[in-house]
Amino acid sequence: MRPASIGKWLALGGLVVLVLSLTPTGACIDPSEAWWRTRWQWMQCALRPDHAAPAVTVNPLMLYLGLLLSVGGLAVAWRSDRGTSPIRAGKRRARQIFIGGLAYTTTREEVRQLFAAYGEVAHVHLITEWETGRSRGFGFVEMPDGAEAQAAIDGLHGTRLGGRTLTVSEARQGEERGGRQRPPQERRPRW
Repeated sequence: MRPASIGKWLALGGLVVLVLSLTPTGACIDPSEAWWRTRWQWMQCALRPDHAAPAVTVNPLMLYLGLLLSVGGLAVAWRSDRGTSPIRAGKRRARQIFIGGLAYTTTREEVRQLFAAYGEVAHVHLITEWETGRSRGFGFVEMPDGAEAQAAIDGLHGTRLGGRTLTVSEARQGEERGGRQRPPQERRPRW
């Protein structure tokens, strides 16, 4: 179930809890009836034009719980639906480009100049070893324009830089890469 749907159900549940926070009292309520029927009788009594509004007692805990659920649910639904709004759909997203086969001596500026021939380069990130700080031979380039990014991928894949052949492709998300995924029971602390 999508977060937007969950948020809408939470908001609906919050409204139900808000209604349940009201305990009807007064002449039009039969105390021997079940709790759900007394609320139905109270609503019928409240909607009749010939009667004055019946008295109710408010349970503050249920009231606050209902408010929390309904406002929280609406916030979750709004936040989830926000990305699909037509206003945001017009904005272009930057494309991440994977670049592999780099020489260990290649600098960020050399990669930036290489890709700048095809368009604007927003960011260059070369992956380095944590302990030594030495390049691992691959990195990522972010280009704001999708057409320029595709031109750079087509133009630079298979070219040579620093004596090595480059592999240039669109970066994939973690789930798409595949590879060996370690089961959770094999994970050990790093220390």
